[in-house]
Amino acid sequence: MFAEAAHNKVFCININVMELIKILNLDNLIEACFNVYQEIGFQIGEPRTILLRKTISRLECINILLTEQFPHEILIILRSALESTLLFCYLTAYPEKQTEYISDCELIELKNRFISLKNFKKDMEIGAGYKVDWSKLIAEFERGFKCNLSKENQNYLIEKSKIKECKLTNDNFDKIDKFFKTNKRIRKPFFMDMEKMYSELPPLEEIKADYRDLVFNDYNINSQVTHGNYFRWKSGLYTDDKFLDKVK
Repeated sequence: MFAEAAHNKVFCININVMELIKILNLDNLIEACFNVYQEIGFQIGEPRTILLRKTISRLECINILLTEQFPHEILIILRSALESTLLFCYLTAYPEKQTEYISDCELIELKNRFISLKNFKKDMEIGAGYKVDWSKLIAEFERGFKCNLSKENQNYLIEKSKIKECKLTNDNFDKIDKFFKTNKRIRKPFFMDMEKMYSELPPLEEIKADYRDLVFNDYNINSQVTHGNYFRWKSGLYTDDKFLDKVK
């Protein structure tokens, strides 16, 4: 009798968990976003199409995490979804910024490659790290400069770095390093400045939730979760209806 009662109790708990999982999902929101994607996805240009797909994929990830009850991970993914959504809205309101967006991304990609080179260089100087073919790495960077940057960006980097050509000589290396460190356009491009983008958007009156609060309150909290703030990870979070409403 005791075993039967225990079995029934476990069965009821499992039913309740399944009901909770059934309720706590973003299916309707994902479907709405996907309908938008199907309707306009191939008419709005590649950058915004990618951002829209990114938002949908993040919502699908959140759906899975809801099922598995991983609330902290949901906040991390939600941060990325917010960034994509805000940038999508911004490029929709200011389509002329799309060229600048792509241009800045080109330079940031080259910056990422340069930082890798710089780290290898440090390892070589102290005799640590992997053995690398330095000449090959330099050639790849210089090829990236020629093949992956527009002519405008090539001239911009050369002019701002105060070099004659993008060759990684010892002197040029330090000048290019200073450019990537100090250039305001590269240090914080417009698409990484959430507050400025938000302030330049038309009022989002149709959104019932306080979107500004999401961007500058929840977004920052999610950032702390992303970077492993001890007390944020220590605090209990439960994926109940209240949590889901906040996510939506």
